[in-house]
Amino acid sequence: MARTAIVAEAITDTGFNLTDTNKFTTLATGSGNGVEFPQDQSQRIVLKNAAGSTATVTVKIPTPAQYSSLSLALPDMTLTIDNGKTFILEPHPQFRQSDGNVYIDCDKAIDILVLAS
Repeated sequence: MARTAIVAEAITDTGFNLTDTNKFTTLATGSGNGVEFPQDQSQRIVLKNAAGSTATVTVKIPTPAQYSSLSLALPDMTLTIDNGKTFILEPHPQFRQSDGNVYIDCDKAIDILVLAS
């Protein structure tokens, strides 16, 4: 399986109904099977765990060439989200892959939504 490309949903002048929206995407589990989306500093990433147990989310962090040439690698960012919890994350510039996208994987089938203002 491969990553699913998703697009950010716009927050309008009247807001965004986060509770009742059907715009969430369920993450497929496993490394390389999550989602990808263009990185933009105006975005917020919403992760909602209703999977029944704690989920580990992995935000892939690329290693810049000046580090990899020294055999150094930056670790990926991991988040632990308890069942029934919703987490909001800001996409930092360090999340940007060489193709301009952010890659997010998870070990549970939790929901993700990217919001843009």
